[in-house]
Amino acid sequence: MKGEPVAQDFNPNTLYYGDCLDWMREWEADCVDLIYLDPPFNSNANYNVLFGAKGDGKAQYRAFNDTWHWDAAAAERYAEFENAPGRPAHDAMVGLRRILGRCGMLAYLTYMAERLEEMRRLLKPTGSIYLHCNQFASHYLKIVMDAVFGKQNFINEVVWNYGTPSGGRASGKKPVKVHDYLLAYASSYGKHLYNRQYTPYSEKYVRDWFRHKDEDGRMYQTRSRKGTIVRQYLDESPGVPLSTVWSDIMQLSSRRGWFPNTNREETGYPTQKPLALLERIIEASSHEGDLVLDPFCGCGTAVEAAGRLNRRWAGVDISSFAIDLVRKRLKDESIPVKGIPADLSSARKLAREKPFEFESWAVTRLPGFAPNTKQVADGGVDGRGMLFDQPDDWDSRLALAQVKGGRFSASALRDFIGVVERGKAAIGRFITLEPVASADANSRAAELGSIAVLGQSYRRLRLWSIDDYFNNRPCPLPPMTNPYTGKLMQQGLF
Repeated sequence: MKGEPVAQDFNPNTLYYGDCLDWMREWEADCVDLIYLDPPFNSNANYNVLFGAKGDGKAQYRAFNDTWHWDAAAAERYAEFENAPGRPAHDAMVGLRRILGRCGMLAYLTYMAERLEEMRRLLKPTGSIYLHCNQFASHYLKIVMDAVFGKQNFINEVVWNYGTPSGGRASGKKPVKVHDYLLAYASSYGKHLYNRQYTPYSEKYVRDWFRHKDEDGRMYQTRSRKGTIVRQYLDESPGVPLSTVWSDIMQLSSRRGWFPNTNREETGYPTQKPLALLERIIEASSHEGDLVLDPFCGCGTAVEAAGRLNRRWAGVDISSFAIDLVRKRLKDESIPVKGIPADLSSARKLAREKPFEFESWAVTRLPGFAPNTKQVADGGVDGRGMLFDQPDDWDSRLALAQVKGGRFSASALRDFIGVVERGKAAIGRFITLEPVASADANSRAAELGSIAVLGQSYRRLRLWSIDDYFNNRPCPLPPMTNPYTGKLMQQGLF
């Protein structure tokens, strides 16, 4: 029934910060009408997006191999599938292990399989799922989805042709890539919802077939129906039934070319998809009032499209920057967010229970800083940024940040000072949970001196706390570059 209540603790029109697997395991079964996911291909195991990575295939493939490794976590995930023959993805994982061996691709597939199993549980019997992927993993992901959702529930594979070949796209001894894939599955084929969609007739088709005009100037063609000649009017014709090749929706980045960016959709998020693409999927596979889930919501295109079409929605992302970006994009700071600290007490809880998520969130409280994509063996750095202007008296614009969610440690501060000095960073910011009252620590930080930017002085090293953040005591910073667009960082939600 449309608009029916959903599971406890799963609230419509809400954003969830954290790993979608953790959230989905808390929600009751059969509560979602439509799932769309675009899991970043060039991402690490906790799905912090590598902003600014090139979109070409080679760069994505290199990023994939550099990011996904067969490590202890991947081995543990695989062992759980191997030792549980009753799990839907068991046979697929065992078979893929024989084909691929222990490698980054298998690490990625085990990661996706455990999340797809939860998505299958959440879908209503009338529900559908669309997985957005590219050519490097689509064939493996289809095997996993066949296992999880059942090959009998495969709806179709959609080819999204998002652009046209150009010299700038050409590389290597192969055709130019201009498409992605959408793998569509039903929870139960035959029971799933599908609202037939149409695309406009081509100009040539209209010219060739709608050759007649009536006395009012309306264009029509004639057809024989049961031996009777009837008129089919162009303005009453729905168009061409939607096929499995979508060539009428352009990729956002392909619209830029050599011209200034005037597309108001663009947020600077590198994997952003056009609203028209998500609106088509949502219109085809849901009704008004239905619930749409995007477990890797990124900059929130699916969320915005669902709201525009009067659907309820839920978005999950492990990047706190992405959560902030969605709220800014929708121009609504009142959107509920689960998992992001609202006060110092909840920040303590996040730091204690999910320290990596706390680090990523804490770093983005400093405007212009992006969290690491690697949170183990990070070299003493949890976030980086760039000053927008070149300092008057320093060669580098690099900004570094370190986060400590536990008690303050003088040795940790000394180590970070060493990192800042060795890296010749312009500034460093040492973020703690509670304020640091140690006069010695603040004196040690002051020893690094100051830099001048546009004639204004800024201390190179400062201690700043999450308590300061909640009490509206911002950390002094020079003008910073937005780490995801390269433009001047504007004041706002983040």
